[in-house]
Amino acid sequence: MRSYEPLRFHGTIVWLTEEQGGRRSGPPAPSPDHDYAATGYVPPLNVATGLASLVVRSAVSGVWRSAADAGWLVGDYQYPHEVDAGDVIVVTEGPTVVG
Repeated sequence: MRSYEPLRFHGTIVWLTEEQGGRRSGPPAPSPDHDYAATGYVPPLNVATGLASLVVRSAVSGVWRSAADAGWLVGDYQYPHEVDAGDVIVVTEGPTVVG
């Protein structure tokens, strides 16, 4: 079920390969009616200072690069650092950067 509406961020997701420090299993491929839940942060914050729950909805599931929407799952969907056009959200699985 997709209960996280609306997702506020719109851009491109690029998943890192295992050689780049990314997921061994490749890009996540949730079913069409489910989103990918992970953690992430916005630089200059890092895992220790800005990690928060995140949902990612790729336009094309299971590919290395795709258009995507995302949103924070904390509180009232706010985050300690504003996200502006051109910002990068680093997606992680806990303290490990995955894409």
